[in-house]
Amino acid sequence: MAPVTFGYASTQGKVTDSLIKCYEARAAGGVGLIIVEAACVDSAYGREGTNQLNIDHPRYINGLFNLSKSIKCYGSKCFIQLFHGGRQSSEKVTGNQPVAPSSIPCSMVKENPRELTKDEIENLIKKFITSAEYAHVAGFEGVELHAAHGYLINQFLSPHTNKRNDEYGGSFNNRIRFLLEIVNGIKNLPIKLALSVRINIDDFVKGGLKPDEAIKICQVLEKSGVDIIHTSCGTYESGLTSVEPVSYPEGWRVYLAEKVKKAVSIPVITGGVICSPIMANNIIAKNQADYVFLGRALLADSDWVNKAHDDKLADITPCIMCNMCVGNRFKGLPVKCSVNPMIGRVENNGEKRSINGKFKAVVIGGGPAGMQTSLSLSEKGFDVTIYEKESSLGGQLNIASIPPYKQRIKLFKENLKKRVYKSKVNVVLNTYIDFKDIAIDTDILVLATGSEPNMLDIKSNDYSKFISADDILNHKTVIKNKKVLVIGGGAVGCETAEFLLESNNVIILEQKPHLAQNMEKKNRRDLMNRLENKGLIKKVNSLIVKIDINQALINNSQKEEIIDFDYVVYAVGRTPSNEIYNKVKKSIPLVFAIGDAVEVRGIRDAMLEGYMVGEQVYYILKNK
Repeated sequence: MAPVTFGYASTQGKVTDSLIKCYEARAAGGVGLIIVEAACVDSAYGREGTNQLNIDHPRYINGLFNLSKSIKCYGSKCFIQLFHGGRQSSEKVTGNQPVAPSSIPCSMVKENPRELTKDEIENLIKKFITSAEYAHVAGFEGVELHAAHGYLINQFLSPHTNKRNDEYGGSFNNRIRFLLEIVNGIKNLPIKLALSVRINIDDFVKGGLKPDEAIKICQVLEKSGVDIIHTSCGTYESGLTSVEPVSYPEGWRVYLAEKVKKAVSIPVITGGVICSPIMANNIIAKNQADYVFLGRALLADSDWVNKAHDDKLADITPCIMCNMCVGNRFKGLPVKCSVNPMIGRVENNGEKRSINGKFKAVVIGGGPAGMQTSLSLSEKGFDVTIYEKESSLGGQLNIASIPPYKQRIKLFKENLKKRVYKSKVNVVLNTYIDFKDIAIDTDILVLATGSEPNMLDIKSNDYSKFISADDILNHKTVIKNKKVLVIGGGAVGCETAEFLLESNNVIILEQKPHLAQNMEKKNRRDLMNRLENKGLIKKVNSLIVKIDINQALINNSQKEEIIDFDYVVYAVGRTPSNEIYNKVKKSIPLVFAIGDAVEVRGIRDAMLEGYMVGEQVYYILKNK
């Protein structure tokens, strides 16, 4: 398991019960080696986030010991990563001006760091070494130095960020001195402690660390006694290469590890968008690396390794690479996962709770919220029936999986459907439930009825050329070699525009100043790049004034403009379908509305609310 920062540590940097649960679940899930998330060796200057682990004082040892013990009791080995943010720390978090090898600000953090003095550098080296001793006392079998992703050690290694004129800057030997003195200090400790270094093989920034020089560093590290090279790439400033968006292919960065593997004899770790056991096995079989790390894949399914071991590949809940986990961390919030509502709670090693007595539950709507609710209730012993008006389960996942690079959503949909059909849930398709049908004998009713697309509220002489984004994506209407005006530049409108751009000329109209402005940052940037490369014409800060046959009059920043089109495709939001709720809430003991039936949002809220219905009902009825 890669050192994924969960964000469940306390604001004082201590281990919490929620953090232990996160790691216990992955250890119980069969992971061989868990590298615990970045622990700060200098909390006064080096913290990246408010809920980050600290390891720079003996007060943290007890909590870290409880964490390592919890991991090891499931048979996993555990390292902990030693970290300093350098110029990628922020005064907003630490209360102090960031420090760095040179006073060069990170363009993303936008804070001017103070250049470290030689005495401060020597003190930081001691902090890394002392933190390694604390890790040993806390029961960790190894430590990993975080020398990647633009953090402090990487800042010393990279000519892009190290402009010093003393023995810690300038030449290759000077730039690696900081890292080597830490390595030598740890290796000279009178303790048994494995040492890994996570290092960028390519910074992917102009003037940064490149593979030829990075491989030389790896060779020096091997000679210095380092036990493992953990290859990575990218910095805050490199864009999409450190935390990839959905369009990046599985295993795209393995070639970097392969270069290192050919140059050193110590074990090499690789990873990055590795989601399938088949891919992981191929990497090892081809001798591209010795170990494969999993990050987001283990957030989506903590039992990934056990399922792979038992040849139950189809049962693995796939990561959809929505990057909501990372998006939360950018906001200073703990990690959450769209497809796994259990993170931070007891996951696969938890108590199996079952209700006393026989209770019936009816779930209306077979989208993600309805399917997750059915599973949650069924697992607790309820007699569950789910009704879906269409011929297949899936709801909005059926449409969301159609735009380019959304195949992972299709995999998730099929996985969720499979879990429902393998359970004891009774599935009824092609059945629309209205108020009259609900006069049935049930103890619990869950309305997961989703939402409907809003109509385009504008007068026109010809509505036959108006098509909803839903009808485009589900292939009810096929448009080719036409000029299409997409009205609505949210995420759905942009994804529909990309879908149409495969065989049409597309103009998109959005009344706000930016397209898809509420989308997760990494995937949004990637989508914007693709739309630009495919020739999308953007009209932001624009409103429709009127539409005549094949022409639209728009107001664009106080100027009027006429746009010719063959078709108008609208993606102007959705409205919850919840009219049944008020009709039945007094006649059935427990009634819940969840997911888009309450408010139009996304997969994460649907899955979480479906899970929480099961928890809530269990606690209400457990003693009845």
